[in-house]
Amino acid sequence: MVLSLEQQDAVWERWRAGEPVRVIARAVCCNREAVRRLLAVTGGIRPAARSRAPLRLSLTEREEISRGLAAGDSARAIATRLRRSASSVSREIARNGGPTQYRAAAADRRAWENARRPKPCKLETHDDLRSIVQEKLMADWSPQQIAAWLRLTPASAQGVRISHEAIYRTLYISSRLSLPSTLKTHLRSGRGMRTSRKARRTGHGRGRLRNMVSIHDRPEQIETRTEVGHWEGDLVMGRRPSAVATLVERTTRIVRLVKLDGIKGPDVRAALVQNLRGMPKSLLRSITWDRGREMSEHEQLAHDLGIHVYFCDPRSPWQRGSNENTNRLLSQYLAKNADLYRFTQDELDQIANKINTRPRQVLDWLSSRERLRACRLA
Repeated sequence: MVLSLEQQDAVWERWRAGEPVRVIARAVCCNREAVRRLLAVTGGIRPAARSRAPLRLSLTEREEISRGLAAGDSARAIATRLRRSASSVSREIARNGGPTQYRAAAADRRAWENARRPKPCKLETHDDLRSIVQEKLMADWSPQQIAAWLRLTPASAQGVRISHEAIYRTLYISSRLSLPSTLKTHLRSGRGMRTSRKARRTGHGRGRLRNMVSIHDRPEQIETRTEVGHWEGDLVMGRRPSAVATLVERTTRIVRLVKLDGIKGPDVRAALVQNLRGMPKSLLRSITWDRGREMSEHEQLAHDLGIHVYFCDPRSPWQRGSNENTNRLLSQYLAKNADLYRFTQDELDQIANKINTRPRQVLDWLSSRERLRACRLA
């Protein structure tokens, strides 16, 4: 089934709005496979509308050339009326059959078709750059991290730069074959095409914890991120009831992953104490958590580790935004439908090390380990 131009426009608008394929197909009166084919060709990225460059001859100008030739005018005279150079008009006539065979409509149609120039993308023409991008993708770097790293280390690819959008398009658009399609599995989302950024919020119920200390009672140095040692924490849930505890240091964005044997209060407290007890006091001062019932033993946790434990407001995940962002990054390794109990602590440490050694935009493209080293030397 071939979609009309009107149907294609409707598909792209609804896809951008975040509607699923089945809803789009029903709305534009076509089958789902036709919608999927349209989206898959460009990886879910709507192609830019073609337009005529202002310096090129228009159909109206070509009709004026045709009328001038029929009247016996010279190319120079026609060019003067059009305010074009005589050579431009002369070449236009020559490439379309000469004065006796020139037809405006046919010439314009031919020019429009010849304007299709699928220029090779930068990754096709620069072998060193392609090798670097492929290597970093296989190490689970994001395209944005790769582009920023290339700007900071120009010698790595002889000064050749590439935008993160160009890397995404090379992966998503099927006509670009410079990178293996299997590399898409190394992206954070693991998706084969781009989807809408439309947010989907879901609510959840929480039990009330006793003797909580509010996030609004935190000292100023925690809010301003001027002191190292203040962490944000949460659980990443896999196949119920498996979970992993995630901790992010607010200043350096260092990540720690903690293996859990259960998600109840005693299990979480015991795992956190075991994992964090050996840390220097200068690197462990406080933890900010949401109001999950897994922190029912927060007072004992604070006593065991000699730290302060603070809690966010209800339904306010942005108050521990560093942890929320990190959990999104970790979804590449800790999938929601996976059994997270199967991960050993060593395997979780390897995942955390991958995150901690990547350049981060929030750290001016330093890695978390580099920022921690700088903070400890300051």
